[in-house]
Amino acid sequence: MLQAVVSGFILGSIYAIIAQGYYITYVTTRTLNFGQGDFLMVGALLGLTSLGALMTSGINVFLALLLTLAVTCLVMGLLGWGLERIAIRPLQNNFISISWILSTVAVSMMFRNLAMLVWGRNVIPFPSPFGSGVLRFGGVGIAKHEIFIAVCALVIMGCLFIFLKKSLLGKALAAVACNPEAAALMGINPRAMAILAFALSSALAGIGGILVGPITNTAFFMGATLGLKAFAAAIIGGLDNPVGILIGGLLLGVLEQVFALGSSAYKDASAFVLILIVLIFMPQGLFGKKVKEKF
Repeated sequence: MLQAVVSGFILGSIYAIIAQGYYITYVTTRTLNFGQGDFLMVGALLGLTSLGALMTSGINVFLALLLTLAVTCLVMGLLGWGLERIAIRPLQNNFISISWILSTVAVSMMFRNLAMLVWGRNVIPFPSPFGSGVLRFGGVGIAKHEIFIAVCALVIMGCLFIFLKKSLLGKALAAVACNPEAAALMGINPRAMAILAFALSSALAGIGGILVGPITNTAFFMGATLGLKAFAAAIIGGLDNPVGILIGGLLLGVLEQVFALGSSAYKDASAFVLILIVLIFMPQGLFGKKVKEKF
């Protein structure tokens, strides 16, 4: 049970990183990238290719990992920019309110098929730069890569909090989320903030792909389930609460691993059972803001 809880926290931290991308785009533009899972898949495969190329060139493994993260974030940020310009902005104010949802799904399907053509149909091993060694703490075994994931999750959450709460760009994003018309009158460009939000969201998905690659199957189909579970974590915690999303991701990861002790068949089902229970009793999520509508 203790091993399941520790593994659940590691997995849940990845869900939380991906789900923060949903939060950034939602509070800024009231839209979501429903292809976030496939953006994660592209990030994982790009990271695998970049890391392999850098390591074969003789670069130090840790420098190669840092360069891989930087390159993946840059490429994924550009893809997020393209998604906002092509699939979101032209359709956001369309009279068919769900048109932008369908466009993000269409883009994700395009990415999935392109990845299949470039990297093939088979699962590709993603060796961890930290090796396969396992550290023992009492009766709990933790792989070195899992420790790296936990450290990265803490650093990313901390940097994201500082960026959103302390920096000028973060405050501009918050202003657009609160009132885009008033923000525009104060000299903030809401469209530029929307591009920034989708670029950040896609970069977070790319980082999540590199982190999760060595502990799961790296292939063109890997993003579908991970994207759904990250979205479930966002809904459980509350789409407008980044701390709630973090707690929702950790809760979901632990629940999955605990259910998997009984049978691996229950692992995926547990996530969606939890989200149904939360939506029935707390539609805004565990930590979401309650909104009263007047008619």
